[in-house]
Formats: sequence, C-alpha cells, structure tokens
Amino acid sequence: MVGHRIGRALREHAVSIAPTASTPFPPQVARSVDDARIVGLGEATHGTRECFTTKHGLVKRLVTELGFRTIAFEADAAAATVLDAYVRDGRDPVVGTAADADSALAELDMWQWQTESVRGLLDWLREFNAERQLPDQVRIRGVDLSTPAAPVQPLRAYFERVDPDAAQGEALQTVADATLPDDADERERTLEAVAAATATLAARLDANRDPYEAASSATAWQTASHLCRVVGQACEWARIRHREPGPHPDGMAARDRFMAENALWALERDSGAGVALWAHDGHVQRGTFDDGTPWEDVTTMGDRLARELGDDYRPVGFDFASGSFRAVGVGSGDVETFTVGEPPADSATAAFAAVDDAPYLLDLRGGADDPRLDGWLTSKRRTRYVGSVFDPDAGDGGSFAWTVLPASYDWLLVLPESTPTRPIGETRGQNA
Repeated sequence: MVGHRIGRALREHAVSIAPTASTPFPPQVARSVDDARIVGLGEATHGTRECFTTKHGLVKRLVTELGFRTIAFEADAAAATVLDAYVRDGRDPVVGTAADADSALAELDMWQWQTESVRGLLDWLREFNAERQLPDQVRIRGVDLSTPAAPVQPLRAYFERVDPDAAQGEALQTVADATLPDDADERERTLEAVAAATATLAARLDANRDPYEAASSATAWQTASHLCRVVGQACEWARIRHREPGPHPDGMAARDRFMAENALWALERDSGAGVALWAHDGHVQRGTFDDGTPWEDVTTMGDRLARELGDDYRPVGFDFASGSFRAVGVGSGDVETFTVGEPPADSATAAFAAVDDAPYLLDLRGGADDPRLDGWLTSKRRTRYVGSVFDPDAGDGGSFAWTVLPASYDWLLVLPESTPTRPIGETRGQNA
C-alpha cells in the first residue's frame, strides 16, 4: 500500500462527483473541460454498469451545461445512423427512424451497447431534442468500422430518396454483395471492386450535390458522402487486418487511425460546443495502449486527437476497486459475468480505492505538479483494464493497464465497485 503522504495528496486532488445525471459539474471540472472540443469518456471495461451510468451523467452535463451537441460512440459509423435518427425523432434522417431505443440499438449488433443504461441515454437525448430546431439538436455519430458492406443500408435509403436509379444501380449492388473470402487473391479482387464502386457513388454524390440537397438536406448529403468514405476505410482496414491471422498491431493501428479521422469529421460538423466521445479507456487515452496485448505499443485514437487538437482534447479514464462485469470469455466466445477481488497492493488502483468519497474524479494534471506525488503518479502504474474479452485465469487480480496516468488522461474517474451491465429487456423499466 502507498504511504499516508501519497494518500493525503491523492485525497486533495480528488473531486467528489455525484453518480446521478441531475447534479452539475463541480466548478473545477467544468473549468477544465469548458474549452475542450472533444472530451474522451473512457471505461475500464465494456461491461461495467457504473461506468455507463456515470458516463450518462457526464454526457448530460456536457450537453446541458456546456452546449455539446455531438455524442460519438465506439460503434459502427453506418449502424449509428439509426441511433441518430431515433434521438432526433426521424427529423432529417439518412435512414428511417427506429420505433424505439431497443430496435435502434439492435442495429449496432454489439452487446457492449445493448444495455439498459445506453437505452436510457438515448431516451434522454430524444426527449432533449424534442423541442429543439435541427441545428440545436444533439447528433449521434459512430466512429468505428465494420465490413465494407455495412454502410449499404443507409446509403440505399438515401439514394432511394434522392436518386432511385442509383439506389438500384450496379455500384451500390457491388458494395452490398461484398464478402471477404478466405483466399487472399480473391479477397483483394473483391476489395478493389468495392473501392471502385464506392468511388463511383462518391463521384455521383459530388456531381449532384445541389439537387440531392434540395431533395433531402445538406446534413443528409454530408452523412451519405461520409458513409462512402467509411466504405473506403473499411476496405483498407480489411486489407491490413487480414495480413496476419488474428488481431495484430497493424490492424489495431489502422482501426484507431480511422476512428480518430471519424471523430474529427464529427467535430467539423458539430453545431455546438464539441463532441463527447464514448469509448474504452484504451482508445481515448493519449499515447499507446499500454495493456500487455500484442498492440500495447500502438498509437491510440486519443493520441491522434491530442496531436491534432492539443489541449482541446481532454480524455477521462475510469478505474474501479473490485466487483463484477460482463465480457466475452476466452475459449467460450460467450458474454459472461466475471468477478475480480481486491487489486494488488502495489497497484495505483489499490491506492485510489483507499481514498474516501468515491466515486470521485482525480485531477491528474494537478497531481502531476504536486511534489508529494512526483515519482509516484508520474511513473507507470497499474489500473483496471478489461477489453471485450477476458481471461479469468490470467491471475494478479484481473487485467490491468500499465501506464503513466497524467500522460494518458486529464482526469481519472474512480469507482468503488463494478457491477455488470444489464442487457436490454432483462430489467425493463430500470435505467441501469
């Protein structure tokens, strides 16, 4: 365990934050993020309920207090168009709006976000947008990638609205039919055909921008154009990640590069004060992943954003002492609930858990300048870190990242306990 001197210093840099979404930002936190253009909101695991409910509260404060008008998820850019249409009640959509939040989230096909807490956030955003004109509505964007064919559904819906011939044309059908064969040469021929077809669609969008916007809107045209770009990203990502079997550093590097590009695209089109970026700690942190995986030295999305935006990018990481969470089990391939005990005594997590008043936000910038913490907070320390997959036999109290915290984040939100996220439908009616 750390000494009393470090414990007292940490306590002085800890800002208690209520877990409810109705409580305003503490003044020092509001000042820190007031001039940010992108605030990265991490999570220690994809399956911790408290990460999600606390982020819901942070998003609400960014929207209502600071005027943020874009929420960007670590989710497929194409599927997120359905979430966007839902929270804006179908006004100015690229695709038709979903009947409810559950069906909107089903489009993502991601267990990570198909939870009661994310559904509660979508319903709150829809209510917030209800009485506002389009420029003042909160948009939802997806920054992640899927297969090259993933954007076909929203693209087809858009072309059916503005150009039915293109909706039934060969170029869009080529993208729709795209699969990724195991044979490398055949896969490359498929990707080349999809890239050429997408270039044809993009050229058609550019050549007909004025009539297309007249038949839809400028924002719908921009989204359709961006989806063509996303197809191109997915083709390049597929080439890179299939060079080797299984996940590898080059594949993760390409993914985070494209996610950063898509986050910046969302920022350029934001009508308010900035973007709240909802993703895992590993993606929002500055620097490299630092997580013990084969891609631990890969540059993160957050680092690319920090290089582009400087102090206009503010990442917030998460940590928790102990408890349970959901993740895909190694070997089973199923989403399961796992439990981890007390953290190792020499970890930063153990030191943070000893500070009273959790949940709290730890001011890492202020702590880095505190001479009592010099050499401790500014050295590599371990914090909880679980991706989508968890190996319960890994030992050492669960998975951890090993990083210099002030270099990675501006703030660390420390939670006393983790409980599992609740899948949609399991506890209907509870915002959890």
